Order: sequence, then C-alpha cells, then structure tokens
Amino acid sequence: MIVRLLRFEVDGLVSVGRWLLRRPDVPAGAVAVPYAKAQNPLLTVFLVVQVVETVGVELLLRGLGVPEAVRVPLLALGVYGSVMVAGMIASGVVRPHVVTGAELRVRLGHYLDVRVPVELVESTGTVRGYESSLKVDGERLIVPVGSQTNTRVTLREPITVTRPLGRTAEVRVIDFYAESPPAAVGRPSSAPGR
Repeated sequence: MIVRLLRFEVDGLVSVGRWLLRRPDVPAGAVAVPYAKAQNPLLTVFLVVQVVETVGVELLLRGLGVPEAVRVPLLALGVYGSVMVAGMIASGVVRPHVVTGAELRVRLGHYLDVRVPVELVESTGTVRGYESSLKVDGERLIVPVGSQTNTRVTLREPITVTRPLGRTAEVRVIDFYAESPPAAVGRPSSAPGR
C-alpha cells in the first residue's frame, strides 16, 4: 500500500513535468478524449488557496518570531501540498482517455487506467449520472469527473479492473465522463443494449 501511494506521488510529479513540457501521454495515432475541463476549475481554486495559505502561514509565523525548526517543516508541508494539487490538475490534462483501433483506455489522471479491448465493446451510449467518487457498483465501474458521468460502454464479457488502491473487480459496464462522448468510444454512439 505504501509503495502504491508513493507511486501516485511520483506519477503526479511526472504529470507536472509532462504538463510543463506539453507532452501528453497519448500514443501516436491515438485519439485523445479530454475530461479535465470539468474538474480543473475546482482544483485550480484548491491550488490557489493552498499557495495563499502556505505563504500566509509562513509570513504570520515569521512575524510572530516562531523559530525555523517549526516554520521550515510547515513551509515544506505547504509546498508539498501545492505540488500534489498541481499534480492532480496536470495528470487530468496529460492523461486523457485514449481511443485506438485496438482499445479504449478510460483514465482518471494517474489514479486509474482501464484498458478495454475494442472487440469486447457490445454497445456505447450517453448516460447522465451523478456520483461523487470513483466506485464499483455490482458489475459497473463508475469514473466520474466533476461528480458526473456522460458516457456508457457495455461489454460482451466482464474485464478485471484494478482500482487506485489495488483492489480488483470484474465489470461489464463502464460509466465515465468525456468532454466529447462519441469520440470517447471511437464511433457514433448507440443506445446501450443494441
């Protein structure tokens, strides 16, 4: 579990680097299907508040004459928190959903990457769902962004997905958010079950 959490931290830093270098994690010939616009306004507010809080606490503690032994760890925690929020923003931008001729990759930043072989897709469609967090509900994986989903992919047979903290689940339906739902499934949408 600790190794997985450390990997999330490193992946967040790598995402910030990719974001600054404008190098999204999209293979050549693949179609990127973004989703980050639905979450980035709120995350940007968190980032601004985190930075203002870090600077404010440092200035306040300096003004009160608090020793460096107390100030430096608090400053380090504030900077660390700011970098982690920046990593969340960056990972949503540089790790969009991806569609290739062979697979659909449903992603949620650096926390989730589900590879769905195209030949397993039974039907696709739009769906309006509201969920606050990533979860598995029976045979359905729900990957919300901004507490919403708008795309559903139903599979011919279940696939195994690994959730962010390592637990696995068998799912046959994946509900997720995409800025352009038809592009997310690589073809015109059809009603689920057809």
